[in-house]
Amino acid sequence: MEDYLVKALSGIIGEENVKTDIIDRYCYSMDASIYKSIPDVVVFPQSTEHVSEIMKFANAKEIPVTPRGAGTGLCGGAVPIEGGIVVDLTRMNRILEIDLDNFCVKVEPGVVQNQLNQMLNRYGFFFPPTPGSKKMCTIGGMISTNAGGMTAIKYGVTRNFVLGLKVVLASGEVLSLGGKTLKRSLGLDLIQLFAGTEGTLGIITEALLRIKPLPEETAVIVAPFQDINDATKAVNTVLSHTIPTAIEMLDSGSIKAVNTYMPELNLPEVDAILYFEVGGTYEEVRKQTDLIVETCKTHKSRNIQWTSDPSERQMLWQGREAAGGAIMTLDKRLVRVYEAEDVCVPISKIPEMVKKFQEISKKYGIPVCLYGHAGDGNIHSGILIDVRNQEEWQKLKNLTREVYETAMFLGGNISAEHGIGVLRADWMDRIQGLGLNYIKRIKKVFDPKGILNPGKLGI
Repeated sequence: MEDYLVKALSGIIGEENVKTDIIDRYCYSMDASIYKSIPDVVVFPQSTEHVSEIMKFANAKEIPVTPRGAGTGLCGGAVPIEGGIVVDLTRMNRILEIDLDNFCVKVEPGVVQNQLNQMLNRYGFFFPPTPGSKKMCTIGGMISTNAGGMTAIKYGVTRNFVLGLKVVLASGEVLSLGGKTLKRSLGLDLIQLFAGTEGTLGIITEALLRIKPLPEETAVIVAPFQDINDATKAVNTVLSHTIPTAIEMLDSGSIKAVNTYMPELNLPEVDAILYFEVGGTYEEVRKQTDLIVETCKTHKSRNIQWTSDPSERQMLWQGREAAGGAIMTLDKRLVRVYEAEDVCVPISKIPEMVKKFQEISKKYGIPVCLYGHAGDGNIHSGILIDVRNQEEWQKLKNLTREVYETAMFLGGNISAEHGIGVLRADWMDRIQGLGLNYIKRIKKVFDPKGILNPGKLGI
C-alpha cells in the first residue's frame, strides 16, 4: 500500500513532495490535542491543481485524506484517524494580492496569521481575527475551524472576514466562490457553509479576506476585582455604552499560575482581573478609556492601570498572554490536557459558570485554571492531571461531562472557537439534535465516499 501510494502521488506532485519515512509520518500523527494516529503518507502540494489531482486519485481509490495546516488545533481536527493521506498545506503560503482600494487580500491557506498582519501593517491595515496561536496558525486552519480570539467581541470571528474561497472537493472538482464585493444576496452562501467544517467538505486552497485600517491609537486597561461578580457587572456596564476591541479575564487560579511563571509581573492575588483594549482615534480612545476606568471603579475595582504607550501596552498584556503556558508551571508532576477548554455561556452567566467549574474541579481533585474572553462569555480552562494515572483520565472524563452539561444548562455551548474535531464528536447528537441528520446529508452530497477528514464532527 505504501509503495503504491508513493508511486502514484510522486507522479502527481513529485517524489520530493511525498514523505513515507516513519519519523515524518509520526510527526504528522498528532496536533496539539491528546489524539494520535499515524498516516500512510504525507504530501506537500504547492498549488490548487496539485490538491485537485491528489483528491481525484484518493477519491477513485477511496483513500482517507486529512488536510492540515500548522497543527495548532486542540481537538484532533488534523489527526488522520483512519490513516491514509495527510495533505500538508503549509507550502502553499503565498500572499497572492493586496488590494487596498477594495479592502481585501487574497492568500493561500498556508499563510500564517501573524505574518499576514506583519505585511498588512506596512500599509496601515490588519486582519482582525486573532487566535492565541497567531504566531503559528494558518489562514486555512482559521477558516476551517472558524477561529475567534481576543478581538472577536468587536470585529467578529474568521467567517465574518471571508469574501471568497477556492475549495477542492472530494471529487477533485474546484469551486470558486465569492468575490470582492462586500455585500451579496444570492441565495445559499456556500462560503459560510465551508467556514467551520474542519476540512470535512473540501480543502481550501485560496481565500479572499476582508481587512481593516489600523486604529490611530490603542490603549490597554487592567482592572483587578476582589469578586468575579463585580467584574462581570463591569463588563455588562461597559458593553452597554461601548464595544472595546477586547475584554479578557483571568481567574484566581490563572493569576497564581502567571505569578509562579513570571513573578516579576506581580499580579494582584484577587478573584479576577479584567483586561480591556480599545482602539480608534485619539479622542475616541481617551473617551473609551475614561468610561472603562470609571465603570470599573464603580464596580469596586482598585489600583487600575492603563496606558496607550506601545511598549507599556505590551507589558500590561503579558499577564493575559502568558496564562496558557503558565498553567503548566503550577505542578511539574502534572500535564495540561485539553478537555472542556472552550465552553461559552451568556455573559451574565460567567460567574455562575466559573463557580461551578471550580466546584467540579474540587469534586474530582483536578486543578483547573480559568481565563478567556469575558466580552463574549468564552471561558478557556487549563486542566492538569497525572497522565500516567488511569484513574485521573476517568476523573477527567467525568469532569468534562459535568462542565459541558453545566454550560448547556446555562444557555451556552461546548465550543466557541476551538471546534469539534475528534474531541467533542460524541457530543454532536446532543448539541445538534435533529439537525445532525441534515448535516450528515450535506456531508454526503459533498463527500459521498466519506474520505475527507473522516472521524471528525460526528459525521
